[in-house]
Amino acid sequence: MARQFTFLQLEALVAIADMGSFEAAGRKLGSVQSGVSRHVRELESQFPRPLFDRASRSARLTVDGLEVLSQARTILQQRDVLLSQYASEKVLRRSLRLGMTELAALTWLPAFIDALRSTYPLVDVELEVGGVAADLYEKLRLARLDLAILPDTPRWTDMLRFPLATVRNGWYCSPAFKLKRRRLAVSELGQLTLLSQAADSAAGHVMSTWLERNGVQPRNIMTCNSFSALGGMASAGLGVACLPNAIAGELVTLGRLREIHVTPVMPPVRYVAVARHDALTPFHRRVIALARATCDYGTRYQDADAREPLGTQER
Repeated sequence: MARQFTFLQLEALVAIADMGSFEAAGRKLGSVQSGVSRHVRELESQFPRPLFDRASRSARLTVDGLEVLSQARTILQQRDVLLSQYASEKVLRRSLRLGMTELAALTWLPAFIDALRSTYPLVDVELEVGGVAADLYEKLRLARLDLAILPDTPRWTDMLRFPLATVRNGWYCSPAFKLKRRRLAVSELGQLTLLSQAADSAAGHVMSTWLERNGVQPRNIMTCNSFSALGGMASAGLGVACLPNAIAGELVTLGRLREIHVTPVMPPVRYVAVARHDALTPFHRRVIALARATCDYGTRYQDADAREPLGTQER
């Protein structure tokens, strides 16, 4: 009798490999651990040797298991391509694991989700928001995410990168901060306490590179990987913050921040959708097109009804 595999069995194998345990795989698949174990046992029963190393406490694949895993990924990708090309968008049922950094979540995420639900009403979206872009990139590389919306970096040469928009950051401080002038040369920043994302983030890297090129060595830098927290720190008078205007605009309107104009102007940060070469399907390309159509880094989502861009985004 010919061996027969099911998509559920292959999905269970891939989920265990991606998530690192049967329990985590169950959560990803919306199933209980016993259900995942059953699918794996049924799959293993069709091979002469085990796919998992039972002597290991972790879910470690054998050599045969790794080969089957590779083939399983290919089969599931081919299934996704077939469904993406020929199934109606309204009945396509699948998941989308999407990672994005804080700025996208604070600006155009709601508009994107609305567009995605309208186009693919049966697609389950699993969002991972925040953290450092490098962490999301690593999860994408390990196939724990399908797509990621990230600040661009030339280090990611092994990934497909689709441009979305560029974002300009500005300098902001509390009106009570002891600063006599609102126009400064970049060299004067070196005498101030600067508030910024860390250098391993895209925004922090752009800022530190720009300062270095202009011969500036800041006396003191306080780092934080949350733009919202940096805005609060600047409002409290802790220093001059490097912020996107969409984050700072509301605080400026409330009178808690004021903008400092620095010359020369700092270069923009380019944002991209990132995908693996081996996992891009027509469905993912359509999702990226929806992201490009809805991305607006210039308007914080609380202010979306007003639709008055704050001048941070370029196409």
